[in-house]
Amino acid sequence: MNAPFQQPHQPLRDAHNIWFWQTLNPDLTISERPLAHTPPPALSHDRALAGTVARLAADTVREGYFHAPPVIGQVEAARLAQVVQDLVQRGIPPVFCLVYDEFWRMFAGLDPLLRVLLGDGYRMMPTDIWAWHVAARDGATGWGPHRDLPRPDAVRANGLPRLLNVWLPLTDVSPDNACMYVLPAHLDPNFPQNVDGGEFSLRDWQNIRALPARAGSPLGWNTQVLHWGGRSSGRGSVPRISVGIYFHSADCDLHELNPDVARQGFTSLPFGPGLELPFAARLEAIAGAIYMYNRRIPGDFPTTWEDVFAFARQHRRAV
Repeated sequence: MNAPFQQPHQPLRDAHNIWFWQTLNPDLTISERPLAHTPPPALSHDRALAGTVARLAADTVREGYFHAPPVIGQVEAARLAQVVQDLVQRGIPPVFCLVYDEFWRMFAGLDPLLRVLLGDGYRMMPTDIWAWHVAARDGATGWGPHRDLPRPDAVRANGLPRLLNVWLPLTDVSPDNACMYVLPAHLDPNFPQNVDGGEFSLRDWQNIRALPARAGSPLGWNTQVLHWGGRSSGRGSVPRISVGIYFHSADCDLHELNPDVARQGFTSLPFGPGLELPFAARLEAIAGAIYMYNRRIPGDFPTTWEDVFAFARQHRRAV
């Protein structure tokens, strides 16, 4: 049996050097354009799958969320999950997986659905990214109940979102290892009138849905939907490993809709083959994400969190 990996006190000391990441995972790539060489979308426009896209879009309008079929295969999901597992073992937060092209590329399979929901030219803010590793041990949790951005203007009058959170699991998730839970929008007594008041009141607890998902099968929800990660039971065989990105329509200005100091200096980018995210820009984006979603890092990485925050301060984009 292998001895446990000993976390270095400064695991990100060489993080500014591309060779550090290439040495960690020589089979992954770090290029100027992570989506330049993507396979055809998993949810393609052919007739066989057009109905799936229409159904998922209708689900999103009515219930506030969708659960799509796999956009990457099981073997690829397992390979990428191991990358995250290795980072965590080194004391490096999972969000650093987005230094590699492959973690951006896996979202490209949703392009036909995102075009229907958000319109052509949909975009993403480089800082609005995150990744999770929720241990399979008893009591480990995802994030508690919340609405990502409870503003009425985040959803159009016809129910289509202007802003969409897409969450892609890289391991099979179930109630045993902290799967996602959601209160569907059409069953939420506070939707849409009271979402901006932080109201979580619920008359019928049976309206809550657990969302078990196979590895590679993304979920997405508008930012008004009440949702949360569950609590691991200790009976799960694998951790809950997942990656999330916010996508938004071309007419949605995140700096106006949700001002946050972490986004200062960043501009939304079209998500497609022309997406330019060179290595240095990815480090800045990851630093911005750490500024935005930093609350759990000290608890999740008690021996290395100071090094993580030092990285974020060093690589924060100048404003």
